Amino acid sequence: MRCRRAAAVLAAGTVLALSGCSGVPSSSAPQIVKQLNVAQPPPEVGIAPEPGADPRSIVSGFLANNASDDPHHTGARAFLTPEEKNRWSDTPQTTVVDSPQIGNFVNGSVTVTGHLVGTMDQNGEYTPSLQGTGNGVGGAPFTMSLGFKQVNGQWRIDTVPNGLVISAVQFAQYYQQRVVYLFDAAEQRIVPQPRYTTLTDPTALATWLLSQLIIQPGPSLSTALPSQPNASQVKVTMGKRLQVEIPGASQLDATTRDDMAAQVALTLDQAAPGAQMEITDGGNPVKIDRVGGPVFAAQQFAPLLNPANSAPALYYIRSGAVLDAAGNPVAGPAGTGGYDLRSVAIATTVSSSRLLVAGVTGAAAKARLLIGQSGSALQPTSVTGDLSRPAWVPNADEVWVGVGPQVYRVSAAGGVQPVQLASAAGSVSGRIIALRFSPEGARVALVVVAADGTSQVWLGTVVRTPSSVRVADLAPISPLGIDVTDVAWNDELKLFAIGHDTRTLDAGVFEVQCDGSLWTDRGINNLPQAPDSITVAENVVAAVSAGGTVWVQRAGSWIGLNAAVTPGTNPVYQE
Repeated sequence: MRCRRAAAVLAAGTVLALSGCSGVPSSSAPQIVKQLNVAQPPPEVGIAPEPGADPRSIVSGFLANNASDDPHHTGARAFLTPEEKNRWSDTPQTTVVDSPQIGNFVNGSVTVTGHLVGTMDQNGEYTPSLQGTGNGVGGAPFTMSLGFKQVNGQWRIDTVPNGLVISAVQFAQYYQQRVVYLFDAAEQRIVPQPRYTTLTDPTALATWLLSQLIIQPGPSLSTALPSQPNASQVKVTMGKRLQVEIPGASQLDATTRDDMAAQVALTLDQAAPGAQMEITDGGNPVKIDRVGGPVFAAQQFAPLLNPANSAPALYYIRSGAVLDAAGNPVAGPAGTGGYDLRSVAIATTVSSSRLLVAGVTGAAAKARLLIGQSGSALQPTSVTGDLSRPAWVPNADEVWVGVGPQVYRVSAAGGVQPVQLASAAGSVSGRIIALRFSPEGARVALVVVAADGTSQVWLGTVVRTPSSVRVADLAPISPLGIDVTDVAWNDELKLFAIGHDTRTLDAGVFEVQCDGSLWTDRGINNLPQAPDSITVAENVVAAVSAGGTVWVQRAGSWIGLNAAVTPGTNPVYQE
């Protein structure tokens, strides 16, 4: 249960080579209440064992059925002995393997090998392997042995490790990314959390999503939903109006009820798009003050997901001056080149119609952060050293910058405070060369260069208290086989990065989800050379600088800004 707040947030095909997620456990899931004229789960479409099938074919069929929307994986169990059907558990973990290879039948067993891409836990949370290049090349070796025995003259798997094993192709084809919406620890910003599932039936999907919402998050996040000692009492009823029974909901204060409705609406809208919803407690409707009654829909909470700027303007640097996309200098000294800026961040100020400007001047260890507003002189701050490009916090007059291994936050008035960085293993070491906030500002991506020279994207949660600001739960999301040099958020879940393959030195523009899944190399196509800076935002195309010129993405290729050769560096979208 959350504490009462003083201010309201809401007011303002697999192919397996033959060579020489599971659903919610029934014991802890919310109940599904089915009604007439509501889509039912599709029948199991498994690949039944062929009579006389050899052990390798049995393994192929078993693995093909590991990717299924059947929470019990009945199709996969058909390839097991009766004893193993009862023993094998599909829930602990789903392992994603690049191009799994099925070996020969030797000494009563078959071995499956491949390279590890990532894993998912029973809640659909993805963890990348990080070895290699993110697509299986150079990844950590994967090996699984399956034992056999005959049942009525037919080969069946008698020993297999618990958990599911799927190919990267199966993961891309059958698992869909869903989003669970939580709040940050300060209960001020809604934070999307990705999950993966094969469920597509609206009723089953809504129930699964609700089961994710009622899990109490760690200390860096919060939820408005009351804790549930007995999760089976939480029910989803699909009908003309989606009803969600949440015991204890009526006892929450008005602000928390509003937040609870926001989480429920935005999360369950993925199962019932546009549906009207109602939260009940003991069968009685719960009033949601934000909408003036008990019935609500996701659209009423959509503003919570809007980025700070829905159509941000593009800026870049030429000869130390800040120009807009049309090549016009910004108002004031920042547009003259007098500061000889090498990087810049632009944002809409909360308290003025003028733009906030933060720029870095000077090179290497002598660089200094300047801040101010468009039309006025920029003021030097006390932040000096080997600086990253600065980044403004969305919807706040506060800029962050990396200084060697440290991060500092600077107010618009020039006040400087250090930001503590922490990972699950403790502190984070390395030189920070890039820093970018997610659209809602509750998460931050850092590019960190380790002592051995490798550089990865790290992602953490911004935790704000009245006395401090820190970044918690930092974890790398990019593979070690790629040296990353810059990063930018495309939307609430996807990031772009630039860097190169450490083995081939080939440069690339990469896409990755915020949990490290679906790492994809897009190459650099027709860029004149490797890009040195990238920016992107929601509803706009990516822009890079390469070879001293600025380029924007068009239909999978790159063209010069305004369809012309445009000298410039370090493009950045307004934050």
